Amino acid sequence: MTQTVTLDTETIESLRHHGIKATVQAGNDAGFIETKSFVGNTINAAKVRTQGLATWQSSQPEGSIALSIALSGAYGGKIGSRNYEATSHKTSFISLPGEKQNSIIKSEETIGWLINISSERLANEWQKLLQSEDQYLLAIEAFKGQEPFITEAVNHLLWLKGSKPSSWHADSMESTQAAILGFVGSHMYAAIGSEASQIGSLSMASYVDAAMAFMESTYLRPLTLGDVCEACHVSARTIQIAFREVRGETPMQSLRRIRLEKMRSLLIEGMSVTLASTKVGLSPTGRTAALYSAAFGEKPSQTADRSSAFN
Repeated sequence: MTQTVTLDTETIESLRHHGIKATVQAGNDAGFIETKSFVGNTINAAKVRTQGLATWQSSQPEGSIALSIALSGAYGGKIGSRNYEATSHKTSFISLPGEKQNSIIKSEETIGWLINISSERLANEWQKLLQSEDQYLLAIEAFKGQEPFITEAVNHLLWLKGSKPSSWHADSMESTQAAILGFVGSHMYAAIGSEASQIGSLSMASYVDAAMAFMESTYLRPLTLGDVCEACHVSARTIQIAFREVRGETPMQSLRRIRLEKMRSLLIEGMSVTLASTKVGLSPTGRTAALYSAAFGEKPSQTADRSSAFN
């Protein structure tokens, strides 16, 4: 009897770098894998359902890490050299770059989340953090009880993907991805950072990456430090220390820099100084002009005049 495993289009698209191989349970002539997925800049969230499978093998792509949260069904196996057993609505495993997943499926159907985070910096950090079994178990424990937030966030991404496009969708997608990245990084560092202070600077950089992604996608809105902390799930003290360590400035100074750079782009495109500054969330005042001059070595009006002459 020929046995076949069918992968739906979304599975092929969202998990194409995982090299999935699977076998069918005895007595079945076919099995399938179907996925509801969101593929973003940093987050690739796949809600995977299997039917009639006996085994599953895959590899974690380089430059990314993954969290697996089981929803239903019985399965377990190995991630790299570590054993795991799925428990409903709990974190099953963390997969590091290049690790092999070898799973034995014990039920007719399984459903679970596979949440891939594409961040080379975070991936490198986790590889340094999770070198021992004890550290790995601490990391798993860090996410126990946090699954509702993570699943709610990725369900929101799926909703955004499937709903009618709106002007705020892109911002919401970016800020939600930044929130997941910040949440994961902060919980990891809180769990085992004190035991691995040598990579603290990498953890700080992960927080900064998440905050910068959030601010790049939402700079048009009035933003406070509290908004950035909430989006990235870190304290004000932590995010301020991180920015000083990594960028040598405060989060609000980085936000102002983002806005000034966007303003400059609009001026070069021919927009007036007043409109360009207002468009990016800055007031058309002498202070804004002074900050612009300090950043770019010329007044906003000079940039605008030069652009006008060129056009």
